[in-house]
Amino acid sequence: MCITPLKVSAQVSSSRSETESVAHTAFTNQDYYHALPLYLHLDSLYPNVPKYMFPIGVSYINTTGDQKKALVYLEKCKLKPNQYPPTLHYYLGRAYHLDYRFDDAIVEFDVCLSHLYKAKSKNALIIKDIYREIEMCENGKKIVQTPIVIDIENLGPEINSSYAEYGPVLTLDEKEIIFTSCRPETTGGMIDPEDGLFFEDVYISSKKGSVWQKALNMGPAINTNGHDASVSLTPDGQELLIYRYVNEGAFLSSKLDGTTWTIAEELKGEVNSKFYEPSACLTKDGSYIIFSSNQPGGYGGLDLYISKKLLNGEWARPINLGSTINSKYDEDSPFLHPDGKTLYFSSNGHNSMGGFDMFYSTALTDSTNQWNTPINVGYPLNSTHDDLHFSLSADGKRIYFASIRPEGYGDKDIYVATLEETNVQDVLVIVGVIQDSLSKQPVSARIEVINTENNSVVGIYNSNKTTGKYIMALPEGGKYKISIQSENYKICDDFITTKELNGYQELESNINLCPDIKE
Repeated sequence: MCITPLKVSAQVSSSRSETESVAHTAFTNQDYYHALPLYLHLDSLYPNVPKYMFPIGVSYINTTGDQKKALVYLEKCKLKPNQYPPTLHYYLGRAYHLDYRFDDAIVEFDVCLSHLYKAKSKNALIIKDIYREIEMCENGKKIVQTPIVIDIENLGPEINSSYAEYGPVLTLDEKEIIFTSCRPETTGGMIDPEDGLFFEDVYISSKKGSVWQKALNMGPAINTNGHDASVSLTPDGQELLIYRYVNEGAFLSSKLDGTTWTIAEELKGEVNSKFYEPSACLTKDGSYIIFSSNQPGGYGGLDLYISKKLLNGEWARPINLGSTINSKYDEDSPFLHPDGKTLYFSSNGHNSMGGFDMFYSTALTDSTNQWNTPINVGYPLNSTHDDLHFSLSADGKRIYFASIRPEGYGDKDIYVATLEETNVQDVLVIVGVIQDSLSKQPVSARIEVINTENNSVVGIYNSNKTTGKYIMALPEGGKYKISIQSENYKICDDFITTKELNGYQELESNINLCPDIKE
């Protein structure tokens, strides 16, 4: 994490007492992003001062989550615990937990509880939190005993920086990635006074061969002077959902018009409420949206909801996904795999080993309102830090996610994890170009995929009007009608079955549309 210096340079010439006062005010107000650089400055001039060391350790836990740096200070405080509040043991427990020292963490949490119980009613909230921390430590002890076989790779400096990167969304062929970052070159160049970080912007990068190109800011159609964050990308890469903080925040949609993204517009209906709704994903056919919200009537903090797109283009009243998916804690970052049945999401409930862990569940019915019990994807894909904001490849073997890890460039970085085993249904991915049969020029077309066994629409895709490229995914075990329509062209229908699909497969198929020549 690159902590923004803010006013530290100005404080060099200020008196020690003035700097202490500003730092103490920020810390007392839980403004850890502002407090940390001030206390680090004081510590560099006056090392090992008790009233600096404890705030530094606490601030590291509440900003970068860098337990190694936090422990440098907190373990010094532990040598003279009577000089500090009982919450020293709480933050030591948090740091040990993040460091996978689960038993040491539990010891510190127990010590803290012994102090807090002396004023039980006053400390009820933190006592509840500590019991949850202990529960997650116990979960962690079990989960790390059966690690999954994966290879985790940082996407590199063309994607990641010393600032935070997260929220990766990718096209079905994994050739383009869109993500969120808080960098100095953010639109407007402003810092959010609430956390001392630069405002979020959305960035895009394409892959040439196996190499990601330098990420570019997506420009004024997507980004504003405020917070703009990537949320979801349709499998064909033609529609992007973003989250923009306007009043209480809202989802907006932008469509790729050839090579240009249209100005993002707010979704209409009941998905953009006055409550906090930070993340979402669209189903393949675009007829449903799954999103997180803390609206009343849920099971805990953030819950996952589903809403259907109405004929007028607005979104219907959302339905809670139920107690199988949602816990009394927070569920966030939904991602529905192209198989249409496997839902991935993050939660700090269920059997999380620390913070938000990634889970998956499969739909028991086609209506996506009944689900199997969520399964923790396992260690080391999940860590003791927050693991959220991710996308899964069509074959289920690669997960792109954001995490704070020691080998990173700073704060959250985007990684790709390659798994030996998959938890999704097999799919057939078809990619190609739609073109005019006579001129061979690219054609913008709408592709509708219909399951012929129940006449349901399982996917709607669009070819790019500049390149003609299209990409779609067909789940295993179905018979499908592929209907391709474009203005001034004859409708092209084809049929394909995936009944005998044996494993994930890719198919390249270029399509020639015949002009509808009027007599």
